[in-house]
Amino acid sequence: MIEQGFLKKHFVGRDGFIWWVGQVVKESEWVVNHPGNRTPTTNDHKGFDYRYKVRIMGYHPEEVTDADLPWASIMLPVTAGSGARGSSCSPALSQGDFVYGFFLDGEDAQTPIIMGIIGNNQYVSILKSPSQSIFLPFSGFTNRDTVPRYALPLENEDGKAKQQTNPESSKPTTNKTVIESNVGLEGRTEGASKQQMDEGKRKIPLQRTSDCEPVPLSKIQTAIKNLIADIQKIRKSASDWKTKVSTKINNIETQIKKKIDDAAGYITGGIKWLITEVKKYITNKVNDTLKDTYYAIFPNQRPKLKEVVEKSNDLIACLFRKIISNLLKMVGKFLLEAADKFINTPLCAVENFVGALVGKLTNLITSALDAILAPIKAILGVFDLADGILSFVIDLLSFLSCDEKPKCAEIKEWSIWDGPSNLPSIDLSSLVGKVTSFANSAKESINPDNFDFDLDFSDVFQDTCNVGALFCGPPNVEFFGGGGSGAAGNAIIGAAGNILGVDIIAPGSGYTESPFVNFVDPCGKGRGAVGRVRINSRGEVDDVVMEESGYGYLTGPDGSRGGDGRVFAEPGDTIVKRSDGKYDLPYSAGDIINLLPGDEVQSCSRASYTVLEAGTIIAPYCADTIPAVSDTDLPLNDEGKYPVVLEIKDIYISDPGFNYDKNDIVVVSEGDVDLTIDVDDVGSVTKVTVNRPGIGFKNIPTIFIESDTGYNAKLIPVFNVKRIGSPTQEEIDKSLSADYITVVDCVGKFNV
Repeated sequence: MIEQGFLKKHFVGRDGFIWWVGQVVKESEWVVNHPGNRTPTTNDHKGFDYRYKVRIMGYHPEEVTDADLPWASIMLPVTAGSGARGSSCSPALSQGDFVYGFFLDGEDAQTPIIMGIIGNNQYVSILKSPSQSIFLPFSGFTNRDTVPRYALPLENEDGKAKQQTNPESSKPTTNKTVIESNVGLEGRTEGASKQQMDEGKRKIPLQRTSDCEPVPLSKIQTAIKNLIADIQKIRKSASDWKTKVSTKINNIETQIKKKIDDAAGYITGGIKWLITEVKKYITNKVNDTLKDTYYAIFPNQRPKLKEVVEKSNDLIACLFRKIISNLLKMVGKFLLEAADKFINTPLCAVENFVGALVGKLTNLITSALDAILAPIKAILGVFDLADGILSFVIDLLSFLSCDEKPKCAEIKEWSIWDGPSNLPSIDLSSLVGKVTSFANSAKESINPDNFDFDLDFSDVFQDTCNVGALFCGPPNVEFFGGGGSGAAGNAIIGAAGNILGVDIIAPGSGYTESPFVNFVDPCGKGRGAVGRVRINSRGEVDDVVMEESGYGYLTGPDGSRGGDGRVFAEPGDTIVKRSDGKYDLPYSAGDIINLLPGDEVQSCSRASYTVLEAGTIIAPYCADTIPAVSDTDLPLNDEGKYPVVLEIKDIYISDPGFNYDKNDIVVVSEGDVDLTIDVDDVGSVTKVTVNRPGIGFKNIPTIFIESDTGYNAKLIPVFNVKRIGSPTQEEIDKSLSADYITVVDCVGKFNV
């Protein structure tokens, strides 16, 4: 060793190259060394360089404290710059990182240089805090950091295998606290993406003229749906891991109140115009009628009449100011109650609310007007105006019943994730009927000297509209626009949860251009499917080209329940509807539930039952203590399913590409398929001939052209759907049974 020391040249590289692997220790030991800003002078200052404390394997055992470790400098790439000419680069090392490098001073091992970093393996268990044991992976986030939601996994994997700490240490470890790998696992989700998806799927109602929608029921429906989704998400954040990770909520009640106020303001704007029109009608009617009678009375009565008319006009103006100012409070009151009683929001529920609001206000205005106009009646003898208010309101609501319909946009909603969508058409006759019913049955009265009032909406929730949780299942296929109507079909779902095509049940009629198609997932589990509708010369829907097949769609009911594009309860959860119609948040297996007479309980996808006596139950473990759920327990049995076999019908040319040769070979990723192409003068694909269609597809095959010269052609297969009846029929070739796909008949049989 002495001889070797004498032989050293003390030049880097001349005495050999000694490399090492180590781990950056906790940040508190080295962060003070990092400069915060450029140095204005060469005087001593806090922060020497981007240097780190690194514990190196084989050199620094546990006995060496973190503070006693030598400083390790950084080897920067030539593209980073040293700081000369203003060029610089900040390293991105964090505590817990495993790095490698070499010793600048060779075997003396006192001047380590960091050359590179070893990325975290996506399967590794990460400790939340540094361990007393050395060389265990721990989080790069310190307790002072705010962890971004893109680094927070939705799956709490604390129950998996854990890294072992020093046996003498009683300090607990928390694994999988954050995602700290630059390689994501397939299917692994985190909080930011979920929040982005939730916000992106949020429907935004598009503005429509009053000619197209005199009462904006569709906007009100969307506002209520969004509100209920927001409130349930806020409330679930108090107990649900995934919701808490993806949602930042500081004060639950404050957030709920803000959401209700925002929605109430939005909905009030849609009703306010109708109240304003009624005010104009009454004011004009009063003044026009009095113009005809003013000179018909005795002259000595005219000053008194003028006085009472002026007072009446003031009271009418005051009445409507009070109504409009109270409108926000009344709508908010309804929304607060609806948030506890609605899980999904069908249009009939919105009709009930708007019908009750308008009908009760009409009754209230009529009652107040009778009292306000009483002094005028005393002078004139007969002055009947109140009876015409309901007729005027009905005329306003029936504005669309005229023979000549205005041209209205076919797209009513938009979301970033799902794109354009339509809403159910408004049944004005139904709305008018509900307004009339509530106006005639309401018993509201008002004192013209005191305009304080409130409206009771308890009777709105007694209607038979199904606002409860529905079983989640396959998507519904919705056609809209194109000038026609009547088209219907069932989505064909592959084993991977993607949509392979649409089995057209009814082609519809009258289409002058291709309609839009939406795949409406009742619980929002599936996403991303995009279809293009093709029509034939008879104005019927011929088929749907799946430009994007999407993912996550259910092939059948899975036991989860929800509505309005979101999941309310997971499979195995217990749902409790209280006797007053309010829903509790779902109970997980093992939760204790206190019940009262009249409460309704639904567990394990079974039929609900009503509680007769007060008591306490434990939410059941469906898989362990109750037999497996059969199709007969779900809202769909085998009568609502049928098997199909898929073969390639033709090829849709989404992009013809260029520079192809007609002799180029078309390759299909699966199936016994033979395709040939025709090209034009510039080598763009003009036609794809199906020489052999193949059969029994369960996925959408990838089709590409092997070519030495061609580029960018995109070819999409369109399937011919063959319904074959029951798979138990003897004439069905059993050897092909594996090629069947079971389709759920959602057209009229699986109503979600």
